[in-house]
Amino acid sequence: MGKIRVGIIGCGAIAHAAHIPAYLKCEDAEIVYFCDIIKERAEECVAKYGVGKAVTDYKVIAQDETIDAVSICTPNHMHAIISIDMLRGGKHVLCEKPAARTYAETLEMQKVQHETNKVLNIGVVNRFNASVNEIRDLINSGKLGEVYHVYVSFRAFRSIPGLGGDFTNKAVAGGGALIDWGVHYLDIVMYCLNDPKPETVSGQAYSKLGVNMKEYKYETMWAGPPKYDGVYDVDDFVTALIRT
Repeated sequence: MGKIRVGIIGCGAIAHAAHIPAYLKCEDAEIVYFCDIIKERAEECVAKYGVGKAVTDYKVIAQDETIDAVSICTPNHMHAIISIDMLRGGKHVLCEKPAARTYAETLEMQKVQHETNKVLNIGVVNRFNASVNEIRDLINSGKLGEVYHVYVSFRAFRSIPGLGGDFTNKAVAGGGALIDWGVHYLDIVMYCLNDPKPETVSGQAYSKLGVNMKEYKYETMWAGPPKYDGVYDVDDFVTALIRT
């Protein structure tokens, strides 16, 4: 069997930080395409890593029958669209989290995965964390007794990414803190508890901290710099109770 032929779709920060280095270290994989709507980004990847071909249209990859799998590293609003096209194009898909912006988009992705029988994996990477799996093993072994309540919380002080950009634009991202970071924490709990069925959810999402973008104080900004003429309409604080 030859190497798994891979396409990288979206050549931004997460592609450089995680996906590309991982494929380059894998002896069983080879990167054949770098795709980005900004042509220079894709070309820079080819030059930097010394492999692959730069393209701006992801459908070129979908139509290439020699490609086995893709990593989708685009903004959230393209996750469902590209994943579905790739699955129907006969590719296995590793899509960055969140799966999509809405429940309906995610269900459509799952439906097409079932139809095509290809792998659709979402990048909730903490499932592969040794400490997370140790907790899961402790629960499954019964060493923690009956687990009837789980509390999970996180805070990221002064870390709203790219004010006014894709991360703070609900139409693009689908949400803010909950869909960007919260999905990891929710997934850890559900994974460790073997996916109990949620029965009710009560909660509240707020958009308060970064609304006055020019008044928001920070030292560094992930996905920055701020675009003060951009949009900020996502949640930056969420609290909820999920009953299973």
